[in-house]
Amino acid sequence: MKLISFVFLSLIVLISCTRKNDVHQPHIGYTGADSLKNCILLKEKTLKNYYQDLMTGDKSIDTLPNQLINSLLKEYQIFYKTYPKDTLTPYYLDKIHQLFTQEKQYTYAVDWVDTLLHNYPSYRNKSIVLYSAATTSDLYLMDTNRVKRYYQRILIECPKLKIEVKNQITHRLKYLKIPYLEYVSKKQGVK
Repeated sequence: MKLISFVFLSLIVLISCTRKNDVHQPHIGYTGADSLKNCILLKEKTLKNYYQDLMTGDKSIDTLPNQLINSLLKEYQIFYKTYPKDTLTPYYLDKIHQLFTQEKQYTYAVDWVDTLLHNYPSYRNKSIVLYSAATTSDLYLMDTNRVKRYYQRILIECPKLKIEVKNQITHRLKYLKIPYLEYVSKKQGVK
């Protein structure tokens, strides 16, 4: 009986040690950053072709390649965790944000914008990402605190913004208490 208990305990320890190693090697199946980049690139091309077919009517929306989208989301996240200093990492985080928005998982989309801008504050498309997060927070999440935070960041951190966009943002900040759809419908009358 002691021998069986010892063997059983040894197996548990061995399995748990093996699992710990797997946790620290999320890129299993890839031979490095270039291998993962190539895999991502191929999937992005496939998804782009799908969207082009969708636009021309060769595909219908009900054939959305969910497996491909989920696989891309996973690989972008693996890349971010494994190669945080790579120059493509901020771009991949932006893609995560875009795909989650497309999938109508708005909280995840906005959370990934926060991750992106926290880790890469000089991201070249910062104004676009902040604007996307603000409008998503306004329209879908109805989180006025986030809307205010993102719009204020745009005004402060993106000085080269067009004056029309600055005016739109300033106007929306002035009327944040009005729900977005109501604001849009009454915008002409609200000065």
